[in-house]
Amino acid sequence: MKKCLAFFLVIVMAALFAGCGTSENQESSVADSSEAQSVTEAPETMEAVPEETEPSSSEISVVSQEETSEETFGTEEGTGSNILVAYFSWADNAVLAEDVDAVASPSVIPPGNVQQLAGWVQEKTGGDLFSIRVTDPYPSDWDDCLSRANQERGEDARPALAENVAGLEQYDIVFLGYPNWWYGVPMALLTFLEENDLSGKQVYLFCSHGTGGLANSVGRITEAASGADISDNIFDCFEEDTASSEEEIRGWVSELGFSADSAGDESVESEEPDMEVSDMEQRQISVQFGGYTVIYELNDGTAAASLYEQLPITVEVEDYSTNEKIFYPDQALDTSGAPLAAAGAGTLAYYEPWGDVVFFYGDYSENPSLFELGQVVSGGEHISEMSGTITIEAAE
Repeated sequence: MKKCLAFFLVIVMAALFAGCGTSENQESSVADSSEAQSVTEAPETMEAVPEETEPSSSEISVVSQEETSEETFGTEEGTGSNILVAYFSWADNAVLAEDVDAVASPSVIPPGNVQQLAGWVQEKTGGDLFSIRVTDPYPSDWDDCLSRANQERGEDARPALAENVAGLEQYDIVFLGYPNWWYGVPMALLTFLEENDLSGKQVYLFCSHGTGGLANSVGRITEAASGADISDNIFDCFEEDTASSEEEIRGWVSELGFSADSAGDESVESEEPDMEVSDMEQRQISVQFGGYTVIYELNDGTAAASLYEQLPITVEVEDYSTNEKIFYPDQALDTSGAPLAAAGAGTLAYYEPWGDVVFFYGDYSENPSLFELGQVVSGGEHISEMSGTITIEAAE
């Protein structure tokens, strides 16, 4: 009888321990699930932009990781502008996968929302354009980018930047553009503000967002740039309205008292520079490689003049995408008086945020940061064969 009772007690105790273990496992599983859910909740907005069929040269080097050391970039020395237009855009900070879904990840297809707004601000003010880029680009997949952005926010991270502003001291006025990410700002924007001291400068903000509006983005910026004079006159628009906001943002810039056109009316130019621009209309350059020669006629823009002044150039050319070849000149080109590129195959162009010259042998999409240098006049059928070392000289 005692043996039976003992055996019965052993069975009861074993059942109790098994129940406790199952309960603990279930609680752990729920906790893990809850934690995962908190990381992957959708933000109020990431950028969204009208779909385009293919990347334009605004993303020519998206993101070229050949130059990811801490360096300065973006503002052409000698332009004399005291206005900086700095911006962060997902489209400038992602490696475009070949199978990227333009519907699921719309704002990664250039031009990005903030990139487009920044281009219009730059055109209106005549300021220098600077794209804030991280050394470790974000995924082009929507969900993956959301996840990383949320992780950075949770860790209060400061993603490393590929470059900082050259000659920051020359700027008295800064226009700063950004998207609303997770009810705030991309953490890379805070890196930029902490590494580029804007103390004493007048700062104007412009933002693309969803239904959450500006959320706490202005507070985060004000905290990171405590020494700057941040205006409360802020331009913001819904992400889906960005493409149709050109007139509104230009009007905002005018309301603030800035206009590149009016500034130009006040300046007095000598006849000698006008003569130089006139001569540029007839200037041609030859691009030589592998026994071939391609001739381009340069336009009369300032960017074309900047390139011509650097000749002769011997440099390595690189492939990009399926419609262009690119190289990086030693000095940035002056785009203050350059036309935007919009002529298709055969265009010689310059993408300002990355500082690369582009030989197009296929069609491309327009972009507010892509400037035309000239058009091919002979040898255009050989552009797609361009490779290795090329030599660029003034054509006789």
